[in-house]
Amino acid sequence: MPRDHSFPVDYYNTKKLIKDLGLPMEKIDACNNGCMLYWKDDINLDYCKFCGEARYKPTREHNPNRTKTPYAVLRYLEITPRLQRLYASQATAEQMTWHANHQTEEGSMCHPFDAEAWRYFDRTHPDFAAEPHNVRLGLCTDGFAPHRQYGCTYSCWPVILIPYNLLPGMCMSSKYMFLTMVILGPSNPKCLIDGYLEPLVEELQNLWHVGVPTHDSGRDETFAMCTALMWTVNDLPAYGMASGWSSAGVMGCPVCMEDTCILSAE
Repeated sequence: MPRDHSFPVDYYNTKKLIKDLGLPMEKIDACNNGCMLYWKDDINLDYCKFCGEARYKPTREHNPNRTKTPYAVLRYLEITPRLQRLYASQATAEQMTWHANHQTEEGSMCHPFDAEAWRYFDRTHPDFAAEPHNVRLGLCTDGFAPHRQYGCTYSCWPVILIPYNLLPGMCMSSKYMFLTMVILGPSNPKCLIDGYLEPLVEELQNLWHVGVPTHDSGRDETFAMCTALMWTVNDLPAYGMASGWSSAGVMGCPVCMEDTCILSAE
């Protein structure tokens, strides 16, 4: 390193130094069985109001001043400041509104902007479509075995948001896939996933109905940024969990409905 420069003395001081550069993270205690989050009106509960499971691990010493350790913690990463940073940087601010001047080639689709779903949304919500700064998002979630331990029973479920305002080569880049939370195992959350998604749903609803003041560094102007969740990207089982749709049996396909072909052993 150059002279008169030195590293912080320890990890704590390193984190303190770069704290202002980080992104906000909210720690939310969760029921050990995944029934609920101890959040908002339920933040002071000590037992799950659905299954009765204790919130905190038992301690050997009865000390009221001792820090309690919850059985499960959900770490939620807000999406709003990361979307604002896309407009704060001149390198990406211009790319976030490229779709406003993009011309679709007849018979080809290189971006979701070229699809009928995008156009239908614009016709249905003209006020949202009139502001090119507004962000259109896709949500992706699926389970995976950590540390490449295939065959083990433990799985994690990351929930990722993708801003589709960007160019085709950018919106599919890993650095623009924003992790919002990781739902810890040991098994998949199944129908309980909606409880974990509560903080994300509330933030997205606020961004849809109200918006947030955001500065576009490229145009040097401030606007109210709103977002819309356009679609989800999942396999069929994960789609069923995220949407609440039964993806098995009769009407297992949300498109085919009663015409769903059911495989049998006959």
